[in-house]
Amino acid sequence: MDQAAFPAAPTQSSVGTLQGSVFGGHAPIVGAHVFLLEATWTGYAAKAKSLLGSVASGVMEDQTTGSLTNGLYYVTSDSNGAFNVTGDYTCDAGFPVYMYASGGAPNASTVINITGIAETGSAGTYTYTFTAGNQLYTGQSIQFSSSSLGGKWATLNGTTQTVLATPTGTSFQISTTIAPGTGLATQTGSAASVGVINPAIVNMAMLGVCPGVGNFTTLPTVYMNEVSTAAMAYAIAGFATDSLHIGTSIPNEIGLRNAALNAASLYNIQGTPLELAGSSSGGEGQIANQATVAGNGTVPQAELNTLGNILASCVDSANTASAASATCTTLFGGATSTGTSGGVTPIDTATAAINIAHNPGAANVIALWKLASGVVPFAPQLTSTPNDFTVAITYNSIAAPGSIAIDASGDAFVPTNSNSGYVTKLSPAGAVLATSITGGSGFESVAVAPNGNVFVAANGSNTVYAYDTNLNTLAGSPWSSAQMNNPTSLAIDSSGYVYVTHGGNSDDVIQKFNSSGSLSASIRNTCLTRVTQIAIDASDTLWASINSSNSICRISNPSGYQLLLSAQGQPSSPTNVAIDSYGNGWVAAGVQTNLFMYLPIGSQAPYGVINNCAQGGLSSPSWIAIDGGNNVWLTNNGNSYALSEFAHSGAAITTSTGYQSGNLNTPSWIAIDASGDVWVPNQSANSVTELIGVATPTVTPLSALQPGVRP
Repeated sequence: MDQAAFPAAPTQSSVGTLQGSVFGGHAPIVGAHVFLLEATWTGYAAKAKSLLGSVASGVMEDQTTGSLTNGLYYVTSDSNGAFNVTGDYTCDAGFPVYMYASGGAPNASTVINITGIAETGSAGTYTYTFTAGNQLYTGQSIQFSSSSLGGKWATLNGTTQTVLATPTGTSFQISTTIAPGTGLATQTGSAASVGVINPAIVNMAMLGVCPGVGNFTTLPTVYMNEVSTAAMAYAIAGFATDSLHIGTSIPNEIGLRNAALNAASLYNIQGTPLELAGSSSGGEGQIANQATVAGNGTVPQAELNTLGNILASCVDSANTASAASATCTTLFGGATSTGTSGGVTPIDTATAAINIAHNPGAANVIALWKLASGVVPFAPQLTSTPNDFTVAITYNSIAAPGSIAIDASGDAFVPTNSNSGYVTKLSPAGAVLATSITGGSGFESVAVAPNGNVFVAANGSNTVYAYDTNLNTLAGSPWSSAQMNNPTSLAIDSSGYVYVTHGGNSDDVIQKFNSSGSLSASIRNTCLTRVTQIAIDASDTLWASINSSNSICRISNPSGYQLLLSAQGQPSSPTNVAIDSYGNGWVAAGVQTNLFMYLPIGSQAPYGVINNCAQGGLSSPSWIAIDGGNNVWLTNNGNSYALSEFAHSGAAITTSTGYQSGNLNTPSWIAIDASGDVWVPNQSANSVTELIGVATPTVTPLSALQPGVRP
């Protein structure tokens, strides 16, 4: 932990008290240093601020609750893992705040009640098998009382031993050269676990966004463990490089705030009502949520618990500053910064969790999953090896979602593609904020204007519906014109003009409407016959994909519309066009299962297939999007509806099976938000999937015309 690297604490008013507990897998962590940290706006992955401690004079406000090390204040967890912060902190309004617990000893000072002993041995080495009233774990140190065991087992009294294994239930073994003595085989007694400081332990818990006027006193208890760590790691993955570097740029404050709120969807830091039955100390057994706070989202509880168990395997091991444990070595080797052997190896469990979130489909999945075997603290967990470790929430009861668009606040707009269409507005956490009145049929394409207004093409009723950000119908809606015929797609330029395609009767026109619904222009070109989808790049140039002719058109308007490229390689059944930050257009061929990049000058570069073998899980791709790092994302109608991800170089990031989390079912569009979350409507499942923190944060809405740019 780079303690000296923290910036100075802020000097705002204190805003309440905090108390909680920190558990490492099965038991309290004793002597952990608990810091209160704040993410910053000074840049992506900037150093976190330390909030505990002094006023401007440098004098600590409450000398009884904290200590000072390298200019940083912390509180220490006690023998129950409990900690208490009594008002000696400040935070900046609107900034995400999190707890950070470093080091300490798991399973310290736990009394072990022995109820049975048996031994085997030869050549001076004896293996003792104990039955006890406690679960113990491989590598744990135990100390026998000096007068506890009687009879021939008294030879063990006063010694310290290392647990070898837990054969069944609460049985455990030790191996030693201490031979059994003589006399009766007394089988009762006691011992105590001996806590050894594990420097690899770091647990985190996201408190939320600093309320400013209010305070965090509404949090009666904060439960920190490996599941809270995994939940936070995924939520803030787009803003972090490790557990101490979490930040964003000033233009993307909303993205980081929304990411902090996503952590609450995955894990309840207050512990109720999700604590396992029988938990008495608080924190042990505290598991991932089953549903989001709003109740309409299904959380991958077993997967998050599994991630917690993977981290706990290191926390519970005999890992010390001088000798790394086998499980910590496996964890850190499989959770490098790149997910490969060439990446930077983490030194703490929280950074390992962040690295797994950054590389959820890497080849390390099987090795990491095996760490979660044996006696596990968090259940239920996955019972078979997952395809990948992407974490996805599925929002249910969203009828026939055909497309999706994200606004500048991170809200998602989802049209229902039915005979009586309407639009649903979801919060960044998936809660239903509003629904429009029902209207035309065939709600397909949706787009958000720079001012937040929402527009939907109604293919079945030859109209465009217009709403404000709260889904109130705008005056003049629905829009129409004499030429409007089966509108399949719409896009919005930087001035708020709405461009609408016409897909019927061999129409070769795109119509341009102003923000009031008045027809501004009709754009004609022979390459525009039955346009499928359109996009607009940063120069306000139109790109169009046309299934009927298997071609891509790019039409600029410096002095009248002009065809720049067409039929380059003729991708069979082209998807939409997605624009990157260099002005290139990316399109996939749904029938050919291939990926193409078009330069503005018209040249084409094929990717996605090498030696006739599809890469990255490509299989009948149906939609394409670009994130803020110029990575390319695709939905697929084959290959178990997996998502594919490619780097801007064209190299596949996903494996041949893609990402398969979130119960994807006939996925259609992709929208990527400013938190780095990927949103996918499932047309055949009446749901929307949100993959948490898997992408690079992206400027929204698309009408901002900053494609491929991280805000």
